[in-house]
Amino acid sequence: MKFRFITSFVLVFLLIGSVNSLQAQNDEGSKVKWMSLHEAMQKMQTQQRPIILDFYTEWCGWCKHMMKTTYANEGLAGYINQNFYPVSFDAESKDTVEFLGQIYKPTGHEKKAPHELAVKLLNGSLMYPTTLFMNGYDKDNNKFNLNLLVPGYLEISKIEPILIFTLENVYKTCAYSDFEKLYDKAMKDSTLIDLVKITNWKPINNYLDGNHQANKKTIVMLEAEFCNSCKIMKSTSFTDSLNLEYLRTKFNCVNFNFLSTDTVNFKGQLIAPDPRPGSLHPFAQTITRGNFGFPEIVILDEKLDILDVIPAYLNPEVLNNILRFYGENIYQKKIWKEYFNELQAKKNIEGAQEKKSNEKK
Repeated sequence: MKFRFITSFVLVFLLIGSVNSLQAQNDEGSKVKWMSLHEAMQKMQTQQRPIILDFYTEWCGWCKHMMKTTYANEGLAGYINQNFYPVSFDAESKDTVEFLGQIYKPTGHEKKAPHELAVKLLNGSLMYPTTLFMNGYDKDNNKFNLNLLVPGYLEISKIEPILIFTLENVYKTCAYSDFEKLYDKAMKDSTLIDLVKITNWKPINNYLDGNHQANKKTIVMLEAEFCNSCKIMKSTSFTDSLNLEYLRTKFNCVNFNFLSTDTVNFKGQLIAPDPRPGSLHPFAQTITRGNFGFPEIVILDEKLDILDVIPAYLNPEVLNNILRFYGENIYQKKIWKEYFNELQAKKNIEGAQEKKSNEKK
């Protein structure tokens, strides 16, 4: 199955020095525009982005090799430069650093003495290279909600899913270990393309005008070419054996490119595109009630009235719970939180019973 992924195409802080070390990183062949932690956090003042924090040392051969290979790839480097603040930090630096209100210093004057910041952020596991992916800066609590540590050399195929996971907020609803498996499946399982066809996704034009409902609810999936998590969710979560047949039985499936330049007929109302190139289609704002994100699905009832707007990446199990909540009209009897808690309680009981059974064997 073919996708166009990356290669085809926070507030009191100070970092002193490190200009020469950043230049050394770029001299290794990297096309990533590395900056200091101080620069990255200053930029966060005006525009928040995820941060990639690369820990290296002068003697680390694999660190240099990663600069010459992974970060020398033009497609990957361009993606990082456009969407992240890439920071390179010498884990044996002799500089004094202030980060998130704390002061960090070298642990000693010896050449290979680790820096306190490296010891802190690497949780004492001083392996190089190690990359820290941070996102979701919480200004009120002065912290990042995502702190994903990945030790070792990262080739392109290894770092791509981590970048998507970090940038597209997949971390908010899915563990990385689960997402990595689904990403790998989307990239390697050639049978998925046929399963996506079986799901029978329909283009939005001339479908949401109210004449094609067949007494089913409708799922509208908002997507765009640049949204990699949309593609992965569509090709794995929706085609999973948990969901495929139930989806086809209970729902109409409609996909909508939120950068579309077409006029949309929604229940007889014609919604024209924004004439400015690359602009969000006004229908996206209408159907999401202004709560737009990506990936995102919208659940409509049989009359095309909006039941729910879900701006989140959904793995197969979570999607299945949502499909049944609406497909079986459970939403008419109880709220989602009550339903979800019941599912969790049932899952915990089943897990305890399975554990007890295994202990007897």
